Amino acid sequence: MRPAAQSARAQSIVHTVPGRTTLMWVVIFSVSANTLLLVLPFYSIEVFDRVISSGSIETLVGLTVIGIVALIFSAFFDAIRFRLLSRFAVTFEQRMAPLVLEATIADPARRREGSTHDLVRVRELRNFFSSGAVITLVDAPFLPVFVLLLFFIHPYYGTIALVGAVVLSVMGYVSNSIARAEVKDASGAAARCQAQMDGIVRHANFIRAMGWTDGAIRSFMRINDEALSPVVRASERVAAMASAARMVRSILQILAIGCGAWLVLQNEVLAGSLIASSIMVSRTLQPMESLISAWRGVTAAQEAWKHISTAALWVLKQPHRTQLAPPSGLLELKGVAYVAPQGKRPILRGIGFSCRPREIVVIVGPTGAGKSTLLRMAAALERPSVGEIRLDRALLENWNPDQLGRHIGYLPQDVELLAGSVAEAICGFEENARDEDIIAAATLAGAHQMILALPGGYQTEIGRDGHRLSGGQRQRIGLARAFFGNRKLILLDEPNANLDPDGEAALCTAILSARAQGATFLIVTHRPRLLTIADHVLLLRDGTQVAFGPVSEVLPSTPTAISPVRRTVRQPDRPQLLSG
Repeated sequence: MRPAAQSARAQSIVHTVPGRTTLMWVVIFSVSANTLLLVLPFYSIEVFDRVISSGSIETLVGLTVIGIVALIFSAFFDAIRFRLLSRFAVTFEQRMAPLVLEATIADPARRREGSTHDLVRVRELRNFFSSGAVITLVDAPFLPVFVLLLFFIHPYYGTIALVGAVVLSVMGYVSNSIARAEVKDASGAAARCQAQMDGIVRHANFIRAMGWTDGAIRSFMRINDEALSPVVRASERVAAMASAARMVRSILQILAIGCGAWLVLQNEVLAGSLIASSIMVSRTLQPMESLISAWRGVTAAQEAWKHISTAALWVLKQPHRTQLAPPSGLLELKGVAYVAPQGKRPILRGIGFSCRPREIVVIVGPTGAGKSTLLRMAAALERPSVGEIRLDRALLENWNPDQLGRHIGYLPQDVELLAGSVAEAICGFEENARDEDIIAAATLAGAHQMILALPGGYQTEIGRDGHRLSGGQRQRIGLARAFFGNRKLILLDEPNANLDPDGEAALCTAILSARAQGATFLIVTHRPRLLTIADHVLLLRDGTQVAFGPVSEVLPSTPTAISPVRRTVRQPDRPQLLSG
């Protein structure tokens, strides 16, 4: 996409909302429906002021037929606009949900624990668009037209309607302020409540094992009460305001009838205007009254739109990235440093090394040295604060994210598996995954026999995050997922953390087999076994690069840092160690 076209695309998020023509037709049908509703007051005027005085049955029948037909068409137009809004709401979700989900996947800031997911806000807006609140908002602009017509009938009628509109507008403003205050007061408590609930559900087994069930429930209910209190208070106030609005509208109708009767007695208007004014005053003020009750929904929709539009615009502003040639696996880091978004002290600084195609680089160092962070940056999950990371000479941020992901296999320290079957956990969302490719990846990871031993084999349901599997099983399946497909750069974070010696031997064999097929490896480990197959070692301490090079050169130069490793690894006889 050319820069000019991209700029025009991202100019306004409103342009991404589909169905703007549909909204135009909603307005047209609203004008038609509201215009046809005027038949009621004019029918009253004609019947009381002309038919009764003339005694013409034909005129009465004709006016009645015209009135009924007009009301039928008004109801028909009303039903059409509701149907159009419902379809617009569905189209809105279909268009915005992928953008919001893409922003959630790509932008870590939108995955805050305990916060309302933007997709939930998309559904809230969908429900709002298909609700009566939107119809009320569309009908509200017709209020001045009805007020002018009442002034045309008699200035007193128009004055009553105008005063009522002003009073209800003030009440609507107060209701809006209450709704906004509720959102502000409740948002923090609601986020804490959601975070507490997520934590309890995620760690349910641990809570039960520790005997904390009652305590967890009490803690959740305390935070939940804090979240409910402002909502309840605001609901009570808005309900009281809505009751007062209904009272005001009823009083104004009584005043209109009373004023009409007085005007009839003064011979200033005819009797038909008495009924007509009562109907029109009610019709004029009804949208204002409805808005007072619906203002909480309007405020929530505004807040939801603010989040959704920000997420969608973030996606639309992302630059188009040209599809590059498949990488060979050359990874280069130059002067890389990283500072967390809310942090002050660098987690990594001064990192620079090259990992050539088909090489195995093992990263070692004490806990907190920044090893996992470095691996996340190599996976393009974090961007360096300083420096650059390149894959086949191209900066990671210049790769198309999906294309880059298809060539990188990543196994995080905490293995996260997608819910579903074992086969689905290995191939993920690959639509064209073949059974033979899934089995090949599992075989390469040394997990094929283990999977066959499961109750359902490759169709075994593993549950959320693979909680039905042991740690070692999750590790093997996660490794098979990292090997699935033609991966040129494979990043493994503590892949042998849950493996026994036989499992570690199988892991070494798997890594060597994948390397023979063209894969480059960057591996984080605390255990010495993987050093026996490493081409190079990167030693980190306190976020800095202490040494990088062959194992025989790096380990003797740092005797205090990795003394356990030195006692385990026998450099002069590496081929024999591979077999053991």
